[in-house]
Amino acid sequence: MNHTRIAAEALRYRLNLVRRPLVHDSEWDLDRMASQSVTAADPQVDGAIRRIATAWTRAGLPSEALCEPWTGTEVDALFHRCPELVDALDDIVRVATRSLAA
Repeated sequence: MNHTRIAAEALRYRLNLVRRPLVHDSEWDLDRMASQSVTAADPQVDGAIRRIATAWTRAGLPSEALCEPWTGTEVDALFHRCPELVDALDDIVRVATRSLAA
């Protein structure tokens, strides 16, 4: 699994949850943020990716879809059923924004 791609899609999904009208993902270099969050080797990011990937596969979603844009009712249902996964998304966002600021 490509952790950087998963982190990028996690960032994109999280921004889409709060985006309109607050945030536009075109204002952010999500690939760069994802790369920095993964290379920071922060255990919060590793744990967040692991929690998301575990819940994802347990929900029957294909693991390769973790590296593609997270869209559709099944993905939305997963995050609705498991609100703690939104906390995992926020962990990735925190590390990414902290890494960007450094």
